[in-house]
Amino acid sequence: MLNQITNKLRAIAHRQLEGGGAGHPVAQRVREVANTINDLLGRPIRGDDGAAHDGQGATAAASSVTARAPEQAPVILYFDGKDHRTKAKVEELLRGRDITFRVLDVGDDEVERSWITTAAKRDEFPIVVIAGTPVGGLHELTQLDVQGELKRRVFGAA
Repeated sequence: MLNQITNKLRAIAHRQLEGGGAGHPVAQRVREVANTINDLLGRPIRGDDGAAHDGQGATAAASSVTARAPEQAPVILYFDGKDHRTKAKVEELLRGRDITFRVLDVGDDEVERSWITTAAKRDEFPIVVIAGTPVGGLHELTQLDVQGELKRRVFGAA
C-alpha cells in the first residue's frame, strides 16, 4: 500500500515537472532545475506507468541506474549528538545492508527533535525513519533486519 501511495505522489510530481513550455519564465526555470535534479537522482519522480519521461514525453534511458541497484526509500538517522556508540552501530548495520542514509543532527533543533520524538513515540536517540515512518532505534532496526523486514521496507517487495 505504501508503494502505491508513493507511486501516486511521484506521478503527481512528475505531471507538475512536465507542466509544458508555456508560462512565466521563472516558473519555467524552476521546472528546468527540478527536472535536472530529478535526472541526477536517477529519476525518482516519474509518471503513472513508472517510466521516466523527458519534457517532450520520450522515455529516458535511466533504466541502467535502476538495473544496477534497486530503488531505495529514503532513510534518515536522527541523532542528538550524545550516543555516538549506538549511532555507529546503526550506521554499521545500514551500511552492511547496502542502505544509503542521511544523518540529521537534531541536538540544536528543538522543533525537529520534538517532532521526531513525538512521531517515534520514544525519547532515546538515535531514531531511524524509513520512507517517512519512524521505526525506532538500534534494537528495533536489528529486529527488522533479523525478520527480513528491513530490506523489504527500504527496497520494497523483493
